[in-house]
Amino acid sequence: MNKTIIQNEAQCMKCGDIIVSKHVHDYVRCRCGAIFVDGGMEYLRRGGEDEDFVDRSLIMNVDALNKCVDVVTSAKENNCNDLGVALSVIRVLRDFQLLDKNKLYGSFSTKSN
Repeated sequence: MNKTIIQNEAQCMKCGDIIVSKHVHDYVRCRCGAIFVDGGMEYLRRGGEDEDFVDRSLIMNVDALNKCVDVVTSAKENNCNDLGVALSVIRVLRDFQLLDKNKLYGSFSTKSN
């Protein structure tokens, strides 16, 4: 499965900063200097002790990402409102099994009190 980085991010456990590298060679340090991130969406590079950061990066299947872009483009061309665009993306994520279905699936109670 071909994957791509869509967010290069870490959180410092010492100062709490959430830092993001937005482009290749974008070297970013937290305010206390304990950790850094680098690489943007090209590569994931971290610095600091393992216990000093939580990796919050997002990596996604390329086909799923491309399909999300396609449905957003199509929804906009068909004058869908913002909710329609968002629901189109949610359906793609569901179809690629990238959502926690236990948190989405449920039922509305029709029982009245």
